[in-house]
Amino acid sequence: MEQSDVRGLTQRQVEQRIQQGQVNHSMKAISKSYRQIFSDHILTFFNFVNVVLLLLVISTGHYKNMLFIFVIVFNTCAGIFQELKAKKTLDRLAIVVRSHVEVLRDDQIQSIAVDEIVLDDCLILRNQDQVPTDCVVVSGTVEVNESLLTGEAEPIVKQPNDFLYSGSFVTAGKAYCKVVHVGADNYAETIVKEARKFKKHQSVLNQSLNHILKIVSCLIVPVGILLFVKRYWIANISYLEATLETVSALLGMIPQGLILLTTVSLSISVLRLAKKKVLVQEMFCIETLARVDVLCFDKTGTLTEGSMQLEQVIEQEKLDLADIIGNCMAALPDDNATAMALRQAYPPKETKKVMDMIPFSSQRKYSGVSFEKEGTYYLGAFPFLFPHGSNALANQVQQWASQGYRVLVLAHSQKQIEKQALPYDLQLCTILLLTDVLRDNVSDILEQFATQQVNVKIISGDDPLTVSYIAEKAHMAHADRWIDVSKLTDLELESIVDSYQIFGRVSPNQKKIIVQSLKKQGHTVAMTGDGVNDVLALKEADCSIAMCSGSDVARDAANIVLLDDQFANLPHVVNEGRRVIHQITAAASMFLIKTGFSILLAIATLLLPNQYPFLPIQLSVISAFGVGIPTFLMAYEANFQPINVHFFRTVLKKVVPVSFAIAICNLLIMNLERLVCVDRTVLMTMCVLLTAMTYILALIDVYSPFTKFRLVIVVTMTIGLFLTLYIGRDFLDLSQIISLKQWLFLGGMLLLSQGMIVIFKRMFPFFWNLLSKEDKI
Repeated sequence: MEQSDVRGLTQRQVEQRIQQGQVNHSMKAISKSYRQIFSDHILTFFNFVNVVLLLLVISTGHYKNMLFIFVIVFNTCAGIFQELKAKKTLDRLAIVVRSHVEVLRDDQIQSIAVDEIVLDDCLILRNQDQVPTDCVVVSGTVEVNESLLTGEAEPIVKQPNDFLYSGSFVTAGKAYCKVVHVGADNYAETIVKEARKFKKHQSVLNQSLNHILKIVSCLIVPVGILLFVKRYWIANISYLEATLETVSALLGMIPQGLILLTTVSLSISVLRLAKKKVLVQEMFCIETLARVDVLCFDKTGTLTEGSMQLEQVIEQEKLDLADIIGNCMAALPDDNATAMALRQAYPPKETKKVMDMIPFSSQRKYSGVSFEKEGTYYLGAFPFLFPHGSNALANQVQQWASQGYRVLVLAHSQKQIEKQALPYDLQLCTILLLTDVLRDNVSDILEQFATQQVNVKIISGDDPLTVSYIAEKAHMAHADRWIDVSKLTDLELESIVDSYQIFGRVSPNQKKIIVQSLKKQGHTVAMTGDGVNDVLALKEADCSIAMCSGSDVARDAANIVLLDDQFANLPHVVNEGRRVIHQITAAASMFLIKTGFSILLAIATLLLPNQYPFLPIQLSVISAFGVGIPTFLMAYEANFQPINVHFFRTVLKKVVPVSFAIAICNLLIMNLERLVCVDRTVLMTMCVLLTAMTYILALIDVYSPFTKFRLVIVVTMTIGLFLTLYIGRDFLDLSQIISLKQWLFLGGMLLLSQGMIVIFKRMFPFFWNLLSKEDKI
């Protein structure tokens, strides 16, 4: 196939199509739009409720109780700022991983971004390329994998006039193709458009938080209306008192800042990873990283640097290897590490006339070139070229492999290439021994994974003995537990995935099966890859990680891209996920305690003849020192312990006992008025003090065991909270004087609350098992 045989568009034709809108604009976006960011933070149900509550407070003329709105405005602005900052970083990094394709324009080969393709463009597609638009083969032959579209993993040969679907990827060959669809008209885009309606990254964290917020959202409006009606029309208290009690109850029920903290935490993680040259393409995959306990990867580019060198040549017969291999390398489009090493040893030359060729594919493990009057030369793995070869030679090949060599053989046949089968007269000519270059810091990286309790498995297309030798040099645990899976059935492979650390001679579909099987056994699996042979496994993994220097299709399939190809960054990626989940789990517990006891107190106020025990401004102060400030500061603490808890259960186990204890003890205090003559301001003050003390003790419980950093924050919050309550007692409508008996009673209530918390915690597992289903995070 010659370039002169094909004509691409002229620049004038390209400009005409751009003016007509016939450009390949894609729906895919890594970050949110500016409009989405502002609407997600401003146009929320809880913000609407807060505005209504603000108007109610304004109607009373009690303006100091408007303090909560400043917290809302600050939270909203902080969330927008943080997401805008993350968007700016993501958009900048996205340019680095932007997919490009070669096109023929003005009789010149140009590299352009995929979204710059226009209708009728002439694309040049070769091995490792993803088909960016629907097109028709004009010249040449390629093998494509359409598994991402059809589920069928077998490569399909495409010849002139055959249709190529966008979303498929080239596994071998080279072809010039004419674009027939662009943008939303592409086959892949129509599938994506439908898929996006119902398929998102599965986030247990997000599902759990949404479940909680739905419950609160369903309760807040009817409870608010009933509470106001009961206090104003039935209890006959003033409009001022009824309104402030209702506003207090509803403010307490809203978990102010919880969604903000989740968004900000994930955004900060995105920025932290960006500093380490890691691009997060899907924000909630950070959560999945926290739960990863199995990491699968190929040795090339991870244990090794990804480059190879020819070490030894063992000739079986005298040949001009420089001439034969040089001509083969000139004819073949292969650009993998092995091909590059051969080109370096035997520079490409064109002294022979090429009749036909088969490019290398990870499925068949060999390539071949037919020359005029010379038959065909094959380059590939010995077991695949000579599946029934002599035992002596097979044993020798295994011995070389056990010494870390990649064994490649050159074979010859008098026959022309047969696309589907090897010729019967194939003769071994030469054995080539190549070696990988081991990464300098690979032993430290593997040790970090061991510390993180992440089980590492190598899935490679190479001889497992070679991989095992390299893994042993890298001090990988259980490097002797290897297996050749080329002869295994799918069912046999599924049954042994947990028994081995190294899998050799793996086909692309087998990589997918290994990942699927590990997931079925309850593991959370991360997969790294850089080529089209990894795409099926990357799509199947819970979290997929691609190398930036890899193929476009691998980068597009991945949740995370390592921009500098540094495998050493992966432990940091796992740690970042764990830090975020620990932080959100602890913060959610503190936020929802207020929501829990506020709901209970609101319902009790509806059913019992007592007033609501707080004013809006009092809850704002408790919330600030007990939740908002400490959880924000704790966000900067590193906690990289493995995630072995259930998010929803862990949060409820912290929230339910404390919420019930605060609600019950506050109800007992407020009903003192019915037993003894105590001023309501004193009762409210006692409720505020009890809640504040219980909150501080809950803060200690949630963030235990203590570190110096945590101790400083808790002590500072405790002093700040009670100092504010004392100094601002007039502003906060608190009593100036509490008698000794009242202090003693308050102390008794505090002890009672702690006793109830202990009892409720012991009872919690029993009720949890009865009423709920566990979702691990």
